[in-house]
Amino acid sequence: MSQPSPFGPFPDATPKPLAAGAATVPTGPAQMEYLRSVQFIFDNPNWLMNLVWSFLCSLAGQVIPIVPGMVLMGYQFEMLEDLHANRGTRYPDFDINRLVEYLSRGVWPMLVMLIVIMLSAFAIMMLVFGTAFCAGAVGSSMGDDAGGVLAMVGILGGLLFGLALGGLASVFITPMVLKAGLQQDLGAAFDFGFVRDFASKMWVETILSSLFLMFSAVALILVTCGIAGIVIGPMLPFVSTHLYYQLYSIYLSRGGTPIPLKPRMAMPQSGYVAPRQY
Repeated sequence: MSQPSPFGPFPDATPKPLAAGAATVPTGPAQMEYLRSVQFIFDNPNWLMNLVWSFLCSLAGQVIPIVPGMVLMGYQFEMLEDLHANRGTRYPDFDINRLVEYLSRGVWPMLVMLIVIMLSAFAIMMLVFGTAFCAGAVGSSMGDDAGGVLAMVGILGGLLFGLALGGLASVFITPMVLKAGLQQDLGAAFDFGFVRDFASKMWVETILSSLFLMFSAVALILVTCGIAGIVIGPMLPFVSTHLYYQLYSIYLSRGGTPIPLKPRMAMPQSGYVAPRQY
């Protein structure tokens, strides 16, 4: 059953054809619209059921590792393609009959994320413990009390530096995940020319998007004593997908290189065939 949007009416979601002689790259936002990444969820009349499926995938992930996350990520990249084809006005419903397609599509970006996150986590751990060890070694020469204090300062300093390093890593993880998910190829993620070009054009917006996603979710969960997590959890994949859409659209508007896509069948709920490339 269709659900009314809690944010009120939105502009017509019917895709508008490109004018004769217009660029073949679909238009997108000229700048980041962070609140729009939440509002767009309710443009789809079946938004509630889509959130329910997202919640069920997350719940299944508590029992079955990785696989439900791959399914959800595959759906996210089909959403991303549809958002581009529709100028960001509409996204497809989650289709329970297409779980295998979602899973096969979500394998590549999930693998990229796991590889990069594991390497980043190892580097951050080495940084934190190395800083703490050095601080403790210096402090030990100054006495036990000073050594303990300096060790704590070293740990805190290492953690803060690690968070900053994590934010910087998102500048490179984002284009790698986009390339793997849109091109459906693990090797495509390691096209370092594309990664470097995307990072040079979009590093500010990428960092701000990561901070928006992280701090808005944490703030709402803390304010509501964790209750909001039940609602925010299923919404996060949709919000992050729309942020990906905005980042990629702005990157293209700045002269970025389009990612070649594999052909895809027409989606019944959106009524169009996805383009070969953006």
